[in-house]
Amino acid sequence: MKTPGNWCLGLKRVLWLLAASVPLAAAPINVTNQNTASLNTDDALFFTLATYGFGIDAREFGLSPYPVVVSFSFVSGFAGPGGMFDAALETPSGSVIATYPDLLQFVPGEYQGSGYSGPVGVIQGSLTVSPGLSQQLFSGASAVLVLQNLGPAASVGLPPFTIAHDLTVSLYGEGLSTGAPVVEATLDDPPPPGVPEPASGWLLAVGVALCWAAAAPIKRARRQKAAAAGGA
Repeated sequence: MKTPGNWCLGLKRVLWLLAASVPLAAAPINVTNQNTASLNTDDALFFTLATYGFGIDAREFGLSPYPVVVSFSFVSGFAGPGGMFDAALETPSGSVIATYPDLLQFVPGEYQGSGYSGPVGVIQGSLTVSPGLSQQLFSGASAVLVLQNLGPAASVGLPPFTIAHDLTVSLYGEGLSTGAPVVEATLDDPPPPGVPEPASGWLLAVGVALCWAAAAPIKRARRQKAAAAGGA
């Protein structure tokens, strides 16, 4: 016959094995100063943008500090890079998200610069947001542009420039246009929408709670038995 102690020990071992078998999400990779990046399917580039400049300029002209159009251009020097990309703009916490209307692919283009001149692949997108949504997105000093690869593996980058340099973002509103420099770029493999990241600690907490619940009646019975013996 198994005692509650043995049952709890067995349960804890099973939960430890389950917790160990749960795949841990890979930590984001900082690619701000890298020249290239390789994206597998569902991998995403997160570009943190300094957006406060638009509000400063807008106030000087008596305009709304919240842009209503956000356009971007992302260039890559690889010939015909693969991938079908989804683009979104979000707050740094990810609590407010606005998605670009169309899926995007690299199209042929030309780049002229001091470090490189020649053919490139270009992704371009434009997003119009309502004044209310714009206020939610741009109330802080920064916003995040996300490019997620929904297609096959793709390599991006335009050496000798960095990944952060390859993205150009412009904010528009009431005739005013201001750039939004990239502060940081990270490569991440985010979970699908609505799927929480695994938390092995919860599994162990549940195990402890079950063991406590199973042992509580036994402990009460022992106390009652000891009290009865003491009163005899």
